[in-house]
Amino acid sequence: MAKHDTPDKHEGLERATLFSSVKALESCNEPFDRAYFGNEFCQRRLPSASELQKATRRVIDDGRGFTLVTPYVTNAGMDLVKARVAELLDMGVPFELVVNDWGVLGWMRREHVGVPLLLGRLLSKQKRGPRILSVGSKLPGYARDHVRRSGVDTPRMVEFLRSRGVERVEFDNLLQGIARNGGLQASLYYPYGYITTTRLCLLMEGDQPGKNLRSIGRCHRECLNYDVTLRHEDMPVPLHLKGNTQFFRNDTLPKDLAALNITRLVQMPELP
Repeated sequence: MAKHDTPDKHEGLERATLFSSVKALESCNEPFDRAYFGNEFCQRRLPSASELQKATRRVIDDGRGFTLVTPYVTNAGMDLVKARVAELLDMGVPFELVVNDWGVLGWMRREHVGVPLLLGRLLSKQKRGPRILSVGSKLPGYARDHVRRSGVDTPRMVEFLRSRGVERVEFDNLLQGIARNGGLQASLYYPYGYITTTRLCLLMEGDQPGKNLRSIGRCHRECLNYDVTLRHEDMPVPLHLKGNTQFFRNDTLPKDLAALNITRLVQMPELP
């Protein structure tokens, strides 16, 4: 990150760090106020009961806040989310839940009204495609403004989210910049932003003889061992493939986060 863009320059912000494993949490030496723990993109990467307990105790004992991050899910994945939420409630520790599935949001609203809910990046509907950089200068001013905005900031959507118990929305640090007028309080993830995701994981058995990134295989959690950098002459920045999800990197934070109602920064030390 460029020197003038360090988070330390932004006063009054809550600092969170996203961890995908207990090992990453335990080895972190950087200061943070809140731990995000879990995975947004694959239900196979949801923490086990024992992992969740270890992570939660470590975070709470250190006097930090805890946020469980959940992905989009199938019925089987929904059962896993329900189990992890039940375990946190049984432990009696305060926590937030990042929701990336409308079904999970509806269930939480019906069953666990008191748990603070955050609308995840997969549902915040930003225009994330890096190719916007290639055409941005050709767009009229109103269109350039439009691609910096999200539909979750419209008054009707804000009203809907509040009625469902959502207290915060999660945003990526868009390459083309961010524009907001109103909306819920927001978190900003950096330096990696997500572009697109799918249930078809291109890394499945990709390290096996005769396989390639276009073939389908069985999940052996290859994403824990590999990530791939993709480049193309038509793409203005490299793409980073981690499991079933593509990411971009942006090291430049917006200058005035307070004006954007961004009150929390979520650092990603590595691809999730």
